[in-house]
Amino acid sequence: MATPAEGAARGRCHCGRVRFTARFPSRFVAHCHCESCRRAHSAAFVTWAGFPSPQVTIDEGAEALVTHVSSPGTARNFCRTKLFFESTRWPGETHVTLAAFDDPLDRAPSGHAFYEEHVAWLPALADQVK
Repeated sequence: MATPAEGAARGRCHCGRVRFTARFPSRFVAHCHCESCRRAHSAAFVTWAGFPSPQVTIDEGAEALVTHVSSPGTARNFCRTKLFFESTRWPGETHVTLAAFDDPLDRAPSGHAFYEEHVAWLPALADQVK
């Protein structure tokens, strides 16, 4: 498998049918607290790694991917696990769930998006939000 020294990280969906590679450098890694991400993943927040779209390739299982338009201009692509996010708000970018990677990325999470929408039961992160 690729490592950061090789310039890429590989990942997969939960069932293993869809496998992908993301080439570095990434644009960001951040935690998203928006209601749409929370509901799509049944989690308090989702950690995304952003890449220019041409740097993300589907190596296996592309036929298994289904696209769900979760809001105007926004598509979530998944097999049985939501993996990818694309939106006209960030044209030319593909966001990949950090938890789907098998290999380490070129950076650690460094911020919070839409924190104002965070769930009330999540411990305060105010000192970590930038």
